[in-house]
Amino acid sequence: MLGSLDQRAALEALTLTPDCGGGYSDAWQTFAVVWVSLHPVAANDAFGPDTAESRARYRILLRRRADVAPGQRVVIGARCFAVRAILDEGPRAPLMTLLCEDVP
Repeated sequence: MLGSLDQRAALEALTLTPDCGGGYSDAWQTFAVVWVSLHPVAANDAFGPDTAESRARYRILLRRRADVAPGQRVVIGARCFAVRAILDEGPRAPLMTLLCEDVP
């Protein structure tokens, strides 16, 4: 199972920095580089009067970590995935699953 982790990925978290004007600037900061496997799950299109949007969902497997949370993102090469949910089987499980969406 661990041998199927065949892609290098960066785990990123959003950081806020005061901008000296009373506001904040935000930036994504890499906090870990890990091996993952990427599996497509589903895709859908949403069409409306002012919208044409396509969303793809993925399942990303990686070694279990305590510092991954929804709202972070995973970057694999030039592709970016927003972490929407985490499936974790507990502290004895070797792997965890991230449910992600492709970020345009």
